[in-house]
Formats: sequence, structure tokens, C-alpha cells
Amino acid sequence: MTAGLRNFSGHPRQLMVGTCPKDGKACFLSRQDARRAARGMFPGQHHRAFKCGDRWHFQRLGRDAR
Repeated sequence: MTAGLRNFSGHPRQLMVGTCPKDGKACFLSRQDARRAARGMFPGQHHRAFKCGDRWHFQRLGRDAR
């Protein structure tokens, strides 16, 4: 990964590479990109990154996560 991506400070949706054909969720190339986007889009909430095929998604954790 280049230093420019590591220090990415743009909008988190710019890290997204498309949507998953299986479930329609946002796809990211790496676990780190998924986590970075989740922190940017939903600050203060807890998310986990998970692998789906060769791409990554994030999912909200907590009592009301469904």
C-alpha cells in the first residue's frame, strides 16, 4: 500500500471499490480500508470488518445491531 493511501484523509466512501454481488454491501480491498471507512462514516460506534469472498465489508456491533 502506498503512503498516500495509508494517510488517506478524504471521504470514507472513496475507499469503497463497489458493492458485493452476493449481499449488496459496500466492498473494500483490505480489512484496514473497511475499518477506516467505518470509523469515518460512523464515529464513536463499534464495527468489525469481515471477509466476503476476496473483498471486505464492515458490520455494526452492539445491542441494536441487526
